[in-house]
Amino acid sequence: MKTQIIKLHIDDFQKCGNIWDMQRQSDLAKQFYREMRDGNRTTYVYTIDGTFIGEISVVKDADDCDYTIPEKRLYVSRLIVKEGYRRQGIGRKLVSFMMEEAKAQGYSELSIGVDLDNYPALKLYIDSGFDKVIFIGEDEYGKFVKLLKTL
Repeated sequence: MKTQIIKLHIDDFQKCGNIWDMQRQSDLAKQFYREMRDGNRTTYVYTIDGTFIGEISVVKDADDCDYTIPEKRLYVSRLIVKEGYRRQGIGRKLVSFMMEEAKAQGYSELSIGVDLDNYPALKLYIDSGFDKVIFIGEDEYGKFVKLLKTL
Protein backbone atom coordinates (compact mmCIF):
# COMPACT_ATOMS: atom_id res chain seq x y z
CA MET A 1 0.00 0.00 0.00
CA LYS A 2 1.63 3.23 -1.19
CA THR A 3 0.57 6.47 0.48
CA GLN A 4 1.61 9.95 -0.53
CA ILE A 5 0.53 13.56 -0.42
CA ILE A 6 0.49 15.28 -3.80
CA LYS A 7 -0.32 18.77 -5.00
CA LEU A 8 -3.63 18.64 -6.84
CA HIS A 9 -3.41 19.63 -10.50
CA ILE A 10 -6.53 21.44 -11.67
CA ASP A 11 -7.04 18.83 -14.41
CA ASP A 12 -7.52 16.23 -11.65
CA PHE A 13 -9.97 18.33 -9.62
CA GLN A 14 -12.95 16.08 -10.39
CA LYS A 15 -11.14 13.13 -8.78
CA CYS A 16 -11.87 14.80 -5.43
CA GLY A 17 -15.39 13.49 -5.98
CA ASN A 18 -14.02 10.27 -4.50
CA ILE A 19 -13.60 12.15 -1.19
CA TRP A 20 -16.73 14.32 -1.07
CA ASP A 21 -19.99 14.65 -2.99
CA MET A 22 -19.12 17.35 -5.51
CA GLN A 23 -22.49 17.05 -7.26
CA ARG A 24 -24.49 17.63 -4.09
CA GLN A 25 -22.15 20.48 -3.15
CA SER A 26 -21.85 21.85 -6.68
CA ASP A 27 -21.68 25.52 -5.65
CA LEU A 28 -18.77 24.76 -3.33
CA ALA A 29 -17.06 22.68 -6.01
CA LYS A 30 -17.41 25.53 -8.51
CA GLN A 31 -16.02 28.01 -5.99
CA PHE A 32 -13.02 25.79 -5.20
CA TYR A 33 -12.34 25.21 -8.90
CA ARG A 34 -12.44 28.97 -9.64
CA GLU A 35 -10.10 29.69 -6.73
CA MET A 36 -7.65 27.03 -7.95
CA ARG A 37 -7.83 28.33 -11.51
CA ASP A 38 -7.23 31.90 -10.30
CA GLY A 39 -4.26 30.87 -8.14
CA ASN A 40 -5.87 31.71 -4.80
CA ARG A 41 -6.39 28.09 -3.63
CA THR A 42 -3.84 25.30 -3.43
CA THR A 43 -5.00 21.79 -2.62
CA TYR A 44 -2.98 18.78 -1.54
CA VAL A 45 -4.39 15.27 -1.70
CA TYR A 46 -3.61 12.22 0.41
CA THR A 47 -3.59 9.14 -1.81
CA ILE A 48 -3.48 5.43 -1.18
CA ASP A 49 -2.28 3.50 -4.22
CA GLY A 50 -3.25 6.51 -6.35
CA THR A 51 -6.80 6.78 -5.00
CA PHE A 52 -7.83 10.14 -3.53
CA ILE A 53 -8.63 9.65 0.17
CA GLY A 54 -8.23 13.10 1.80
CA GLU A 55 -7.56 16.70 0.93
CA ILE A 56 -6.40 19.92 2.50
CA SER A 57 -6.62 23.34 0.88
CA VAL A 58 -5.14 26.70 1.71
CA VAL A 59 -6.28 30.08 0.47
CA LYS A 60 -3.97 33.07 0.07
CA ASP A 61 -6.66 35.76 0.18
CA ALA A 62 -9.88 34.99 2.05
CA ASP A 63 -10.90 38.66 2.09
CA ASP A 64 -10.85 38.43 5.89
CA CYS A 65 -7.80 39.69 7.79
CA ASP A 66 -8.43 37.12 10.54
CA TYR A 67 -7.84 34.37 8.00
CA THR A 68 -5.22 35.77 5.63
CA ILE A 69 -2.45 38.33 5.64
CA PRO A 70 -0.47 38.65 2.39
CA GLU A 71 2.91 36.89 2.53
CA LYS A 72 2.36 36.03 6.22
CA ARG A 73 -0.82 34.02 6.92
CA LEU A 74 -2.56 31.31 4.91
CA TYR A 75 -6.07 30.08 5.62
CA VAL A 76 -6.69 26.33 5.82
CA SER A 77 -10.12 26.45 4.25
CA ARG A 78 -10.68 22.74 3.70
CA LEU A 79 -9.69 19.52 5.40
CA ILE A 80 -11.67 16.42 4.62
CA VAL A 81 -11.02 12.69 4.73
CA LYS A 82 -13.24 10.19 2.95
CA GLU A 83 -15.67 8.33 5.17
CA GLY A 84 -14.30 4.93 6.05
CA TYR A 85 -10.78 6.35 6.35
CA ARG A 86 -11.42 8.77 9.20
CA ARG A 87 -9.81 8.38 12.62
CA GLN A 88 -6.72 6.78 11.08
CA GLY A 89 -4.38 9.78 11.36
CA ILE A 90 -4.79 10.95 7.76
CA GLY A 91 -6.14 14.36 8.77
CA ARG A 92 -3.24 14.82 11.18
CA LYS A 93 -0.77 13.92 8.41
CA LEU A 94 -2.37 16.44 6.06
CA VAL A 95 -2.26 19.19 8.69
CA SER A 96 1.40 18.44 9.50
CA PHE A 97 2.26 18.40 5.81
CA MET A 98 0.51 21.73 5.28
CA MET A 99 2.37 23.33 8.18
CA GLU A 100 5.71 22.29 6.69
CA GLU A 101 4.68 23.32 3.18
CA ALA A 102 3.48 26.76 4.31
CA LYS A 103 6.69 27.30 6.26
CA ALA A 104 8.77 26.27 3.23
CA GLN A 105 6.85 28.84 1.16
CA GLY A 106 7.78 31.58 3.62
CA TYR A 107 4.55 31.86 5.59
CA SER A 108 4.73 32.23 9.35
CA GLU A 109 1.10 31.57 10.29
CA LEU A 110 -1.84 29.35 9.43
CA SER A 111 -5.45 30.06 10.37
CA ILE A 112 -8.47 27.80 10.48
CA GLY A 113 -12.17 28.14 11.17
CA VAL A 114 -13.96 25.26 12.87
CA ASP A 115 -17.47 24.70 14.15
CA LEU A 116 -17.52 24.44 17.92
CA ASP A 117 -19.64 21.28 17.76
CA ASN A 118 -17.09 19.52 15.49
CA TYR A 119 -15.15 18.03 18.39
CA PRO A 120 -12.86 15.70 16.40
CA ALA A 121 -11.69 18.57 14.15
CA LEU A 122 -11.36 20.98 17.07
CA LYS A 123 -9.23 18.46 18.96
CA LEU A 124 -7.06 17.81 15.89
CA TYR A 125 -6.36 21.52 15.38
CA ILE A 126 -5.65 22.23 19.04
CA ASP A 127 -3.37 19.17 19.26
CA SER A 128 -1.61 20.44 16.11
CA GLY A 129 -0.78 23.74 17.75
CA PHE A 130 -3.63 25.99 16.63
CA ASP A 131 -3.60 27.48 20.11
CA LYS A 132 -4.60 31.11 19.69
CA VAL A 133 -8.28 32.03 19.43
CA ILE A 134 -8.65 35.04 17.15
CA PHE A 135 -12.45 35.11 16.88
CA ILE A 136 -15.55 33.38 18.20
CA GLY A 137 -18.76 33.86 16.28
CA GLU A 138 -21.87 32.37 14.79
CA ASP A 139 -23.08 32.02 11.23
CA GLU A 140 -25.84 30.12 9.42
CA TYR A 141 -24.09 26.82 10.30
CA GLY A 142 -23.76 27.54 14.03
CA LYS A 143 -21.10 28.69 16.46
CA PHE A 144 -17.50 28.61 15.27
CA VAL A 145 -14.03 29.68 16.26
CA LYS A 146 -11.10 31.01 14.24
CA LEU A 147 -7.78 29.60 15.42
CA LEU A 148 -4.19 30.60 14.65
CA LYS A 149 -1.00 28.54 14.45
CA THR A 150 2.41 30.19 14.44
CA LEU A 151 4.84 28.21 12.29
